[in-house]
Amino acid sequence: MNKELKFFVASTNGLRVFKKTGQKISEQGFFFEGRSPEFITGCREKSEIVFVAVAFDGGYRTDDGGKTWRKVLEGDFRTFSVDPHDERVIYAGAGPIRLFRSEDVGLSWEPIDSLLSLPDSVQGQWTVPMTYRGKIPPHICTVFVHPNNDNRIFLALEHGGIIYSNDRGANWADATKGIDYPDMHVIRNLPNSADSFCVSSARGFFRSDDINGIWTRSENGMPWAYTEEYSYSHDWLFCPGDTPRIVLAGARGSPGVWAREQTTPLGHILLSDDLGQSWRRSSFTAEDLPMNAWTLLHHPETEKVLFAGMGDGARGFGFDPKKEGKGSIYRSDDRGETWQPILTGLPTVQTLWVTTC
Repeated sequence: MNKELKFFVASTNGLRVFKKTGQKISEQGFFFEGRSPEFITGCREKSEIVFVAVAFDGGYRTDDGGKTWRKVLEGDFRTFSVDPHDERVIYAGAGPIRLFRSEDVGLSWEPIDSLLSLPDSVQGQWTVPMTYRGKIPPHICTVFVHPNNDNRIFLALEHGGIIYSNDRGANWADATKGIDYPDMHVIRNLPNSADSFCVSSARGFFRSDDINGIWTRSENGMPWAYTEEYSYSHDWLFCPGDTPRIVLAGARGSPGVWAREQTTPLGHILLSDDLGQSWRRSSFTAEDLPMNAWTLLHHPETEKVLFAGMGDGARGFGFDPKKEGKGSIYRSDDRGETWQPILTGLPTVQTLWVTTC
């Protein structure tokens, strides 16, 4: 594998760019001081192109590997997604809930406002906890383009459930049935499946084999499984192998629970080798990991090597640049079984992107 990697590491107070050559890691730059980047992603074919969604500020783009940044979208942007079929096509999600698409690698954008034609019964779910109502709008947390069909787009809303389009955004439908508390995080399909999906949320991990059917919990073997308030799940991904593996990051309750009960996240990284039917712990336990893994990411050259961005601070609605918390980056070379720290002494890592350089 390439010995040189570049890490884009975001906290509630800015973005740091690191370069790793062999065992040496050096900081290359610090950007967006006083602002909170919530999501980072980029192009794999042209790794120097990276996008950052900065909460309450806008969407940014670099085409020189993070040396300089240009604002390409104005507003409260929370996520970007690169179409796996065509890297010229980029999606961006905002709050209040709005979706935008670029077909020139993020240089220009058009709104996809057809989703605002969904009925009031659906849009009535697009809300936030009572504490934040009237102060902060709900937003799109994840934009997922189906890897087998670029016409199928799925949105996980925080808060608001799941909506999807089968015609590249011309029409939309709600797919939240079976989820009572629709604070959604990350949705993906099961490997090589057109119709089976899993989604993480603030109160449970769910699976559906029919997007128009009912979601059911898939938590057998999880700590705090089926407890509603404590069954918190965030980022997750698949790892290839003889048997595809799901790697899932979760914690005991949401940031609101941690604050109310004055506890740490008691995070965990879980593994499933039967597509979510059962779960077991990785080498991390709640005692070893007072942090939470906010982001999981494949190595840019091999999907069997993973990175995890950790942190004890809250993200989401409660961004505060003055409260950065403590964080670190871990690496696993065995599809999530064991983890080793590679960069410590950081603020809470809200989001992470890794490229070759």
